Amino acid sequence: MKPLGVIVNPAANRGRAAAVGEKVFEHFAKAGVAVINLSASSSLEAQAKANQLIQSQEISAVVAVGGDGTSQLGAGIAIPSQIPLGLIPAGSGNDQFRQLNIDLKDIATACDNIISSIGNPRRVDAMKVSLDNRELWSLGSISAGFDALCATRANDLKWPKGPNSYIAAMLMELPRFESIEYHLDVDGEKRVVNAMLCGVANVKNFGGGMMISPDSDITDGELEVFILHKVSRAKLLRIFPTVYKGNHVKFPEVEIFKAKSIRISNDRFPVTCDGELVGKAPFAVEVHPGACQLLSQ
Repeated sequence: MKPLGVIVNPAANRGRAAAVGEKVFEHFAKAGVAVINLSASSSLEAQAKANQLIQSQEISAVVAVGGDGTSQLGAGIAIPSQIPLGLIPAGSGNDQFRQLNIDLKDIATACDNIISSIGNPRRVDAMKVSLDNRELWSLGSISAGFDALCATRANDLKWPKGPNSYIAAMLMELPRFESIEYHLDVDGEKRVVNAMLCGVANVKNFGGGMMISPDSDITDGELEVFILHKVSRAKLLRIFPTVYKGNHVKFPEVEIFKAKSIRISNDRFPVTCDGELVGKAPFAVEVHPGACQLLSQ
């Protein structure tokens, strides 16, 4: 078997991913699985190294060690090249890993999950995102609005860490936030909504464990569009805590529906995909059923 190409994002989870990466390399070595370290000083450099080895047929799959952003990097390499993708959680949010039933705490178990899937990868859906004259691949979620503003601010906070950083960012952004006019083109049908947030999900969770789309299924060949229509700030604070268990769907201001493709436009709000700031609206998303060969049981 050709080696696995492993990318470690040492900056993930405020630098803690580097230690996880060391354990990953140790575990693969003990298991007799050959690997090539594709880690680099930037995501572009890591992607270039991976693509070169894929072209020369020197690696059989890509393993991404980090958070949801590193997963996005791995997906952007593996899916266009039609090679399998393995994921090992080492981030602060790890929303995609929750959906895929990958162990979040035991690195050895996450590695063994990949090893046992070599030769028999699982097919899952992927999102192809278009914005700012470029394309990217994602397994997770994308949005532009209040949640994107919060995610952007949370990434800049030194304290608190982890999922609590999103809560802190929300409380900072809320006093000055106003609802947004979104223009949607959903499977060819146009809508205009006045909402607090609007996004697209391929998995249930985002923002570090918020079950924004509780019925999302990464193998159903469809996307879920989630909208929180205009509410008062007080009502938003009432709704927010319920999202961690998916109970926000009981509120009439929350709308979730399925789609194959969607284009979302607003007044150039920041866009976050898998917790990473990737540009500004508008953006378009289309689902590609079974596009990702995932090394997972």
